[in-house]
Formats: sequence, C-alpha cells, structure tokens
Amino acid sequence: MNSKKIQLKIIILLLFSLGAAGIYYKNQVLGFPLLPEKKEKVWTVETRISFVAEQGPVTVSLNMPDDSADLAVVDLKSTAEGYDFSIEKGQQGHKRAVWKKAKARGEQKIFLRATIFRRHQPPPPSVVFKLPPPLVLNEAQQVAVKSLVAKLGKQKSPLERAQTLLGLFNSGREPAAALLLKDADRFGGKLSMVRGIMAMAGIKAQTVKGLHLSKDSRNRKLRGYLEILDGQSWQLINPRTGQHVNRRDFLVWQSNDESIIEVVGGSHARLKFSTLESRMLASRAAVAAGKHSRNLLVDFSIYTLPVADQNAFKLLLLIPFGALVVVILRNLVGISTSGTFMPILIAMVFLQTSLLLGLLLFVLVVGIGLTLRSYLSHLNLLLVPRISAVLVFVIFIYVAIAVTSVKLGLEAGLQVTYFPMIIISWTIERMSILWEEEGPRDVFVQGGGSLFSAALIYLVMQNRYINHFTYSFPEVLLVLLAIIIMIGSYSGYRLSELFRFEPMVRKP
Repeated sequence: MNSKKIQLKIIILLLFSLGAAGIYYKNQVLGFPLLPEKKEKVWTVETRISFVAEQGPVTVSLNMPDDSADLAVVDLKSTAEGYDFSIEKGQQGHKRAVWKKAKARGEQKIFLRATIFRRHQPPPPSVVFKLPPPLVLNEAQQVAVKSLVAKLGKQKSPLERAQTLLGLFNSGREPAAALLLKDADRFGGKLSMVRGIMAMAGIKAQTVKGLHLSKDSRNRKLRGYLEILDGQSWQLINPRTGQHVNRRDFLVWQSNDESIIEVVGGSHARLKFSTLESRMLASRAAVAAGKHSRNLLVDFSIYTLPVADQNAFKLLLLIPFGALVVVILRNLVGISTSGTFMPILIAMVFLQTSLLLGLLLFVLVVGIGLTLRSYLSHLNLLLVPRISAVLVFVIFIYVAIAVTSVKLGLEAGLQVTYFPMIIISWTIERMSILWEEEGPRDVFVQGGGSLFSAALIYLVMQNRYINHFTYSFPEVLLVLLAIIIMIGSYSGYRLSELFRFEPMVRKP
C-alpha cells in the first residue's frame, strides 16, 4: 500500500470522525434533535413586584434565579413604565435585576419575565459550600443539640441523617427539639437553626427558596427547602415533611442569606410569581440554550446570523447533498449528465417552480434553443459570439413563454425566469455540439440523465428531514466530504457497465 492511499484513508477517517463527533456532541450534550417534529417543554415565569413609592428616587433590586444543573434561565424581559432596567452583580456574586427611576410616587408595579429551558445534558454538579455562621447556644441548648446529633447515627448517608434530624423536629415528641424550637426566631427561623445544627453534625446543607414549575399557576409564593450535599450532588428535601423532593423542575430563586428583594425609596414590597408551561421546537430550544451558555459550536455558527441570512445558508448547506447524488449517479451507477453541476442548478430551480412545471419549462426552453442554435451552426460564427447569440435567443424565449402564458391566463410561464440563463445558454451550446459530433442519441442520453439527476436532487433537497438535519448539524458536511472522497478513489466497474458486459460472462 503506497503512501497516497494511506493518506487518503487517514483523511477519510479524520473527516468522518470529526463530523460524527460533532453530530453526537450536539445531539447528546446540547440537545439538538435528530427529528424535526421533536418538541421540548419550556416555562415562562413572570414575577410581579408591587410597592408604594415615597415620592422620590426609587431603586428596586431583585435577586435572579441562577442556572442550575437541570434548568437554564434565558430571555429576561422587563415591563416597568419609566424605569431603567439592568442586570448587575450583587455583593455575593449573584445576578440581580435592578430598576431605577428618578422620581416615583404611589402604587408601583414592575413585571419581569424569564424563559426557562431544561438542560439536555446537565453540567458537572457544583459542590461549592459555604459554612453557616455558628449557633450561639446556652448550656441547655448545647446539651439538646448533642442529644439530637447522637441520635443521627454515623453509618447513614448525609441525606438520611438530615431526614432523621428533621423527623425529630417535626414529630413533636422530642424534648430536645422542642426546647430548641422555642428560640428558633433568635437563630433566624427554623430552617436556619436546623441548618446550623446540621453543620455541627458534619452535614453540609443550605437553605433555598424557589418555585416548582408547573403547567399553569398564578399568584404563587416562593417556598423554602433544604439542600443536602450527598456525595457530589445536592439533594432537595422538604423541611416540613423530611421527604426527598425531585429537584428536576425546581427553580432556585434564593440561597441561604441572599436577599430576595430590596427597595430603596419605597415600602410594602410584595412579590407574586406566575408560571406557564408551553412546548417549543427542540431545535429552537437547543439554539437558545447554546447561545445562553456561550457554547462555541453555537456562538460561532450560522445560528448567530440574521434570520434572512440563515434562510440563504439553509439552501447552500443542501448543495453538497446534490453533489453527492451526482457523484453516486456518475461514478457508481454510470449515468451521463450534461456537466457536473448543471443537475444541481436545475434542481435548485425546481425548488422554486415545482418538479413537473420545472421539467416542462426546461424541456421547452432547451428544445426551442436547440432549434435556433442549429441555424447558427451554418453561419460559422466564432465561439464567443455564438454563445452570446444563444444567450440573446434564450432571453427572447423567456419573454415569449412569459407573455404567451399570461395571454392564456396562466401564470406558470412567468416562473421560467428562475432558470439561470447563462447556464441554459451553455447547456444549449454543449448539446448542440454533441448533436453534431455524436448524434441525437447522446443528446437524449445526457439530457435525460441530467433531468433524472436533477429530479433526484430535488427530492433530496426538499425532504424536510434532510433540511432539518443539515441545518441543525452542519457537521454532516464533513461526513459527506469523506464519502465523496471515498467514491472518488473507486476505480471499479459502474453499475451500468456490469449490465453492459454481463453477456460476456455467460456460459456458452
């Protein structure tokens, strides 16, 4: 095996591997669907802030929900008349929505909407943990805490120990727990006190408040829960029951001691939350989530182009499929065509006109053009003037077909202008020369092969599954390139040649 063949196999393998790896990553990690109909569940969460302004400058700061392992928060939109809106970082590094107004008076309302996507592939869990401030206990309370910690056991998992501790507080039958609950307010409430006791027991826990996303709900409030670090993942438990809670649809809005809302220049602030579940095409959701996470495969791709330009590139991305069809038909099947790329260009016209109308117009234009070109062959013109004359003929043919079609009350003939006149002119010239040199049979063979190839390419290009797959996974072009190069190295018999030489292998 020579070095060129080795290089060829390496190139084919490399292209195929890169394309397949890109498709796999975008499907499994970024959530791009393989089928166009697939839809993803998304939620719209609306926050309503109401307060009374004190006739002066007002600043409202709302803690924002952070992305979690399961959910991504995107598309923040604010509705607040006269307020300047911005996203800033708070003292603890968390994002906060901030509204400012130079002067406000009376009842004020601010609305904030966010779209929540489910992550297709959760990122590695965050195990950042911040110890709570130690509890300041008197002697009796210290004895009570030691008694509770002794009942947790050391062989259980952190989640089981936390649930056991909550069970002692919720049962109402544990004297040590009852003693501590009497002074819970001094420790910041029951949840903060339990979290501090868990820290003393070696259990890493944090308090969170958030929303369980549901199909449709209005005027909801944030609910408090405890998160327990069990191994490398955070587990959510209900402090009122001690039960483990599925956090897949839980949107964390506040952690530990973060302030939910701060109003400067106003009072009586109130928060209400509403959620609405809907369905979105999975491809749109994946693009939005990829842009939000600044993924390179999305951030530096056609998805960041304006919509009009994206539509143009959708068509361009389909052209390699047409090239693959031509390569297969010519190199493996043995079908002759008039040029390599003419079937692709004709197929692109068919996308604008429809298949049957496009075939009819093509045959009509080329047929009339060949008749006129046959007259030019008797004038012995030079090549460039002859082709230019054919181009003028083609324009006259376009005009004649369009005018005749309108006069007959048919608008279909107007679509003849979709055919690129330069390509049609060159096709007429080539077929005319072929007619003179080889005869009409070869003209019909090449012309028929071109139209057959164009029809197949049209069926491939207008297939919605191929359209979706090519747009969602442009990496498939690397796989197509590998296949085209592989076919280009094939030097065996074509399918038509097998039928042609089949009588030679028959037994006498």
